[in-house]
Amino acid sequence: MVNPYSLKTAKIWWKQFPSQLKLITKIRFFASFGAGGVIYLTSLIFNKIGLSATEIGLGFTLSAIIGTITRFITGNYLNRNKEIENPLKISSILGIVASLCLIISQDSLSYIFGQSLIGAAAGIYWPTAEYSVPYLCFPINTKKAYALVRSSEALGTFLGVFSGSLLNSLIYFKTNYINDIVCLILIILLISSKKELIKKKFNDYEINNIKELSITKNNWHKDTIIIFISIILLTTCLALNQVILPLDFVKRGIFKDSLSETITSYIISAQLILLFILQWPIGNWLSAKERFFGIKFSLINFGISTFLLFISNYFQIIGIYIMLTAIIFSSIGASSFLPTSSDIVFKIAPIDKKGLATALLSQCFALGYLLGPLISGRILDYYGSTTRLWILISIICFTLTIALLNKKYVVKKLS
Repeated sequence: MVNPYSLKTAKIWWKQFPSQLKLITKIRFFASFGAGGVIYLTSLIFNKIGLSATEIGLGFTLSAIIGTITRFITGNYLNRNKEIENPLKISSILGIVASLCLIISQDSLSYIFGQSLIGAAAGIYWPTAEYSVPYLCFPINTKKAYALVRSSEALGTFLGVFSGSLLNSLIYFKTNYINDIVCLILIILLISSKKELIKKKFNDYEINNIKELSITKNNWHKDTIIIFISIILLTTCLALNQVILPLDFVKRGIFKDSLSETITSYIISAQLILLFILQWPIGNWLSAKERFFGIKFSLINFGISTFLLFISNYFQIIGIYIMLTAIIFSSIGASSFLPTSSDIVFKIAPIDKKGLATALLSQCFALGYLLGPLISGRILDYYGSTTRLWILISIICFTLTIALLNKKYVVKKLS
């Protein structure tokens, strides 16, 4: 039985956020709900159809390349126009066409075309979605606002993967694309019904508030490079959790026994649930800290997680429990990284380069997801185990943490 008091508490909690931010949160939830099944299940679906691994990989590669182009086009558009209605609508329409194409696709050519459209849609959507939050969150703290939208995305992604897997097996093996189309139509309807919120004019007070989010008026912060290196590393860690970690469970370690694919899928699902549970509490906690704390905290947790994954290969039964403990640390790391990375990148960008900054952040995610699986896959094929990979990532995480701790002026300026 549902507790009425808990529902009342949830409504009161939800009311604290401004209507514009709640609208963006809903849009990002539906986008993740639809995209979750597309991102995680596409390779399995087209493998079932009979496409080769090379053809499937080519689709993802072209998607990333086209997404890179549309990211920077979108970033420049946001810098000039400071409006998000048209980019969100265009990305939704492209996403609908892409899913329709993938539904009817039975060969590599139509599959690659559909994946290319997904890349174009994602390249328009992500910079716009990130860009919108600081402008529409006033008077809520930007870090808390990013924690909110990232929590909605974590829930949407989990529900998208779960419902997609279930409906694909029970109804039609491409139901996840139908779900994506429905979610994108809902986004268009939301935007159309709330034009007065989407087309919101920034008054002088809000413009001044945005200016206060920049360290310098006309120049990038001098430590921008190390910040983006940290972000690429952390997005690579996220990619490894999705691609290599499942393989680590099903493969034998030096002494560790392997797990079945069924048990591994349950563990990965549990990880998605854990990420959703942790996202808001950790994001809200970090909103009271100085901005750079979240990146350092995330590096430390991913460093611990990858070190535990390294040593788990040297134990037998206990190795599985060490890996499960590592998942907890990686979930904490992801929960602290996702909202704070957006906030920091927006902070270090000059006033007239906010759109480009969100495009660069989105591209860091694309680069991390491109490099991580590619390099780790080569290491795994060459050495036959993940031990060298995990210890290498752990050392880099701790090294970057030490480097950032020594730059106290960065912390002071980002406070």
